Amino acid sequence: MVMQGPPGIGLALLLGLSACQTEEIPAPAPAAGSARDPAAAVPEMAPPDLLTRISLDLRGVRPSLAEIAQVQADPGALQELTLAFMEDARFEGRMVDFWAEITLTRADSFFFSASDFGRYDEARFARSVGEEPVRLMARVAAEGRPWTEVVTADWTLADDLLLDIWPLERTGEADAAGWAEARYTDGRPSAGILASNGMWWRYQSTDSNANRKRANQISRILLCNDYLLRPLDFDRNVNLLDSEAVEDAIATDPGCVACHASLDPIASYLFGFWAYNQDSWLENTSYHPERERLWQQATGVAPAWYGVPGSSLVDLGNQIAGDPRFPACLVEQVYGGLLRRDAALLDDDTLTHHREALLAGGLSIKPLIASVIADPRYRAADSAHPALDAVGAVPSKMVTVDQLADQVADLTGFRWTWEGYDLMRSDLYGLRTLAGGADGQSVVRSARSPNATLLLVQERLAEAGALHVLEHDVLAEDPSERRLFTRLDYGERPGGPGEAAMVAQIQDLHLRIFAQEVAADGPEVAANLALWQELMAVSGDPYVAWAGLLSALLRDPEFLLY
Repeated sequence: MVMQGPPGIGLALLLGLSACQTEEIPAPAPAAGSARDPAAAVPEMAPPDLLTRISLDLRGVRPSLAEIAQVQADPGALQELTLAFMEDARFEGRMVDFWAEITLTRADSFFFSASDFGRYDEARFARSVGEEPVRLMARVAAEGRPWTEVVTADWTLADDLLLDIWPLERTGEADAAGWAEARYTDGRPSAGILASNGMWWRYQSTDSNANRKRANQISRILLCNDYLLRPLDFDRNVNLLDSEAVEDAIATDPGCVACHASLDPIASYLFGFWAYNQDSWLENTSYHPERERLWQQATGVAPAWYGVPGSSLVDLGNQIAGDPRFPACLVEQVYGGLLRRDAALLDDDTLTHHREALLAGGLSIKPLIASVIADPRYRAADSAHPALDAVGAVPSKMVTVDQLADQVADLTGFRWTWEGYDLMRSDLYGLRTLAGGADGQSVVRSARSPNATLLLVQERLAEAGALHVLEHDVLAEDPSERRLFTRLDYGERPGGPGEAAMVAQIQDLHLRIFAQEVAADGPEVAANLALWQELMAVSGDPYVAWAGLLSALLRDPEFLLY
């Protein structure tokens, strides 16, 4: 049982100490990267490679030529750039994608649709509803607010669509993506994502489930404790089609009680979102304070958080914010998300170190992210060092489907859309799960290694992006507006007077796309020129040859693995 107490001992709880603890406080764990940390012996990535990893993780795009030059001149600039990236406008968008992978609220469809409201298209409707909770989380992260606001805030984020269909009023200015801070006007408690329509439209409840599914999502997302992953051991003779028998087992069978004793009291906090008519969008749009005590009829289990009673979502939010597992879960999520692997037993000391950075930063997520990026496990080079696996270092990881789409869009200006759907963020009319993403229903976890369908998606995305940017650069009246093809007039040929321009262009592409300097007489340039000649021989068109060369670079494994 997690001990809870009044606000006066909140800090002690966050530090993992109970009010009655008397044993000596253990010495702090070795700092990540210190001489006592075994991972410190692992070779570090080259500065441009590390810069690429940090930029993709914090902004979703590859570094600019100016940023690469800055790090080449001064590797110490990496720390400065890391902090700058977290102030970049794209950081908040990256946090939206990051938390969408965890909450799984970014669904293609909901129980209600745009047609229920008689306006808006389905793509925009699903995107707006699904992103409400993660937009709040991303705003808390981007503005360096205490992470406790995720469960205590009296505001949310809304775009024009949500302001139109839900009881919301705007309280701030809209950002570039059209999202602004807003407040609900239906009297619901101040509880951050716990009080958001987007969360509970994504995770609805049947009568018999009585909010238990919703309670488990609270536990999974905020405590890293998924009840559905626990082993089940109960009387197999219980008739699961008999609701009374099931309720009796929940209350008496030790195998059921083990979970339901803590799960059901959490579910009892959520009856303000209960709808008598599940098909009524109007009833499901508003919060119902008068229904908060329906737990008395539904389960008879009073609201509580691991033995500590409460009565409202405000209580629940405060109890979660004061639970030591809440910041510990955040550390595990950020650490695992940035390393693209699950935290394991060997990471305990490291997680403790990063947790201290989170607490020292006032529970702002930015110091935590900076701490993980400084960890040698994050910075490990791809080498044969014997400690590499032993310390859980990650010398190479695969981009997410969001990062793949964003880096192509940044390099080429191409975003793969159809009828309002972002095809890399949708499955209904898109390729999200084929590209390694998760839809939260049939696939609940993003791929962490390449597969056949991902490579096919990458191929088509690379071809479309290459053609798009070539057309843009060819037609650009001002040479300074060109994105990638900045040195060509397209009359150059290998072996002729224009070969130097072709070589320089290929060098620029490698530097911009891979943050790698290649020699004019190196094997990369020779191979690219040979490919260009082959494509030219087949097509007879220099534009097609350059588009084919660029698409080959965008299909390189180093574009997926970073």
